[in-house]
Amino acid sequence: MIIVSLTAIAVALVQMRRAELIARHEIQKLQTNEVALRRQLWDQQVQLGRLTSPEVVRRRVEDMALPLVDKDKRPALAVGQRTPRQR
Repeated sequence: MIIVSLTAIAVALVQMRRAELIARHEIQKLQTNEVALRRQLWDQQVQLGRLTSPEVVRRRVEDMALPLVDKDKRPALAVGQRTPRQR
């Protein structure tokens, strides 16, 4: 009876260690994936920063021949009034 109990405990212990190893492997894969996603996010943030920099925006406005309006010279909107783009 003791031998059967010890064997059952040993088998259960092996199964638990196997499950733990599988879980650690899955965690490692997820952490690796997280690093790759953080790099991708960083690259996209850098690219967005470049695309929205004042020099690039000004160059695009000039290329498209759009008139720039000074912030102070824009017409004031009444409360609740929408700009043409918001309609």
